[in-house]
Amino acid sequence: MLVLASITILTLDYHGEVSHAITHIRNAARDALSPIQRGLSAALHPVGDVFAGAFHYGTLESQNQKLRAELGSVRRQLASDGFASTQAATVLGLEHLPYIAGIPLVPSEVISNSTSNFQQTVELDRGTSTGVGPGMPLVGQKGFVGSVSTASSSTATVRLLTDAGFATPVRIGPSGLYRALGEGRGHPLSLSYVGGPTAVKKGDLVFTSGFGGGAIPAGIPVGVVSAVRVSSSGASTAVSVTPLVDTEELQYVDVLEWLEPA
Repeated sequence: MLVLASITILTLDYHGEVSHAITHIRNAARDALSPIQRGLSAALHPVGDVFAGAFHYGTLESQNQKLRAELGSVRRQLASDGFASTQAATVLGLEHLPYIAGIPLVPSEVISNSTSNFQQTVELDRGTSTGVGPGMPLVGQKGFVGSVSTASSSTATVRLLTDAGFATPVRIGPSGLYRALGEGRGHPLSLSYVGGPTAVKKGDLVFTSGFGGGAIPAGIPVGVVSAVRVSSSGASTAVSVTPLVDTEELQYVDVLEWLEPA
């Protein structure tokens, strides 16, 4: 009934003294419908991406191959102009990260970013032939990136820590244990309490804990607490964490050849 009434108000055309009043009512109706419009747009946009990708897959794949070839040519040209020194500095920085000291690693480059609204993944130029396998964690210059989900002989797919439902065992302080859950593209991580007495506050650094089977080494920086919201009853606290690594701008990463403790 609200929608029908609003449509009626939006389509009515009055003249004279009533026109001014109707204009105010019409604007109010538009404001009332605006959240619904935005919600429908947000809900239908991913569906549109799926259908567009299905109908144009062949064309997009051909264009992607062409773009990759052009990108390789541009990279070679930039390297010859001195840009290689910047790339070398980035890779060298990855080789001297203090929190991975003593852990064998496989330097890798991101060759494909995820364009899906449903999954946060990237593809690497390394696979099982170079020692990269499922379950291995990844780090960038600033901290934890995610873990390998699948691997072929020459490439590997990485599930990023921001992917919805991806759980990273973390700690805040010496004893506060949590799980950092990914909430999808553009959203901060959310913390769920596991154990240990710790008062969380905005600005606290979050590190991997090594808890929960040891799939990820302890002590790797993950993010910074960006918000702490306590419920009105005080019974629950919602904590948001901004990752240190920008998952939208990944280029070089290290795959850690880390074996879970027996």
